[in-house]
Amino acid sequence: MENRQAKKSTKKKNTTKKVITKTGNKPVKEETQNKVITKKHNGIISFWKFMFCFMIVVFHGKLFAKSSKDAILIGGSIGVEFFFIVSGYLMTKSALKKKDDTNESIGNETLKYVWKKYKSFIPYTLVTGIIGLIVYNIYNNPGIIKNLSNIHEILLFRMTGIRCLTVNIPTWYISSMLICMIILYPLLRKYKENFIYIVAPLIVLLGIGYLLHEYKNLRGPGIWLGITFKGNIRAFAELTLGSIVYLLSEKIKSIKFTNFGKLFLTFIEIGSFILIFLISHFMESGIKYDGILLFIITVGITLAFSEQTLEYNFLCNKFSYWLERLSLTLYMIHWSVRFFFINFEPVKDLRYSIKLSAYTLSTLVLGIILMYIMDFLKKRNYFIPKFKNIIIKEKIEA
Repeated sequence: MENRQAKKSTKKKNTTKKVITKTGNKPVKEETQNKVITKKHNGIISFWKFMFCFMIVVFHGKLFAKSSKDAILIGGSIGVEFFFIVSGYLMTKSALKKKDDTNESIGNETLKYVWKKYKSFIPYTLVTGIIGLIVYNIYNNPGIIKNLSNIHEILLFRMTGIRCLTVNIPTWYISSMLICMIILYPLLRKYKENFIYIVAPLIVLLGIGYLLHEYKNLRGPGIWLGITFKGNIRAFAELTLGSIVYLLSEKIKSIKFTNFGKLFLTFIEIGSFILIFLISHFMESGIKYDGILLFIITVGITLAFSEQTLEYNFLCNKFSYWLERLSLTLYMIHWSVRFFFINFEPVKDLRYSIKLSAYTLSTLVLGIILMYIMDFLKKRNYFIPKFKNIIIKEKIEA
């Protein structure tokens, strides 16, 4: 009898456990999903990606002003530094987390890594490139040959030095980033921390030092230096700086801070990013202090990736990730919108403030529309997978 009662009680316990897991299944699943998102994305970085992208969009509207003194964020091109350092951080994180016990060669692994990034950008450069060509041809007549040469820009070959018609100049950043990653990724995979501790600081100091010494700034990516563009040197040095940021942020992440310590880090981090915006707006000669601005951005990014600041949990939400997704389409479409507003007769005589507002609002609306269109197309495996199916019947196994 006692044994039967014991069995019944255990059955009841088991059923209650099952009921708890059944009723609690959904929230737990959502919680784990949120944890996965949090680990994959950093909400602080997502938010500031959007803000620095918006800075670049506003900066490119400077041509609407009669003089540079009237323009907002006249030094806003420094925002590109944020993206290079963040990209370098993510590349380093990916390279160092790869296991060495695989039979795959570093060369093959590098190509896979860069190809994955490349094919994620191509749909955006293709769509915005076509839009850019349409807008450009409305106001110019470049001819068939020049129009066809734009394929180099769409395929992100522009920063190799190939001459082509440029209708979406901001793509230089992606082109330079991919070129430099082909060199940096295998070095990180092979030499790991040794590369970051010994070689990376030298690359950063010599690369940034050369640009500041010769040109007194980091801007002007299209300047040809004889063997490559200035933008490639900038990209190489700052992607490498991102690998140093990875190591520093990991060290800070391992420290246990008090609440006051976290408050202090939060103040430094947010203050760093706000300071960049203030200098970019109020100091017309801020371009002369690119070395200092780069240091301030680096401090902010390092603390943001350390996950030790107080706003980390607050910003790790879906809205921050939505803003991050939007930042790419804003960046890719804004040059065509800008070109339209420069040449469209009815708005030529409008005041700078009205013209800038119309330009930024149009960019925002078109960026949101383009983001959802691209999401729709990517979900249905258009672009590269569709093109692959058209030209390849079946893959023959070796």
